[in-house]
Amino acid sequence: MKKPNKICDICRKIKRSDCEQCKPKAFENISKSNYKVYNSTKWRKYAHSLRREQPLCVICLKDGITKASQMVDHIKPINKGGSIWNRDNLQCLCHQCHNKKSSKDK
Repeated sequence: MKKPNKICDICRKIKRSDCEQCKPKAFENISKSNYKVYNSTKWRKYAHSLRREQPLCVICLKDGITKASQMVDHIKPINKGGSIWNRDNLQCLCHQCHNKKSSKDK
């Protein structure tokens, strides 16, 4: 069964991933080129498989805390020359650790 289309609360049209007004809030600080990567099916599947391999937050584990990983982070940001798909440049983090790291990167 096909899912019904969702209507954007802002533009009142059918939500589209390419509409600036309809983009999810989680992507508002991401450049347009990075948005295409993070919103792709390929990235979502890749990130999901990485989180299955590494179910706990790497930074929390270093501090002796057991907390589930919720997202995949680029150790060296893409905007600063980090590889998008290289496994050595990726780590699984919880939201709190990701936000702290991202604010330091800026």
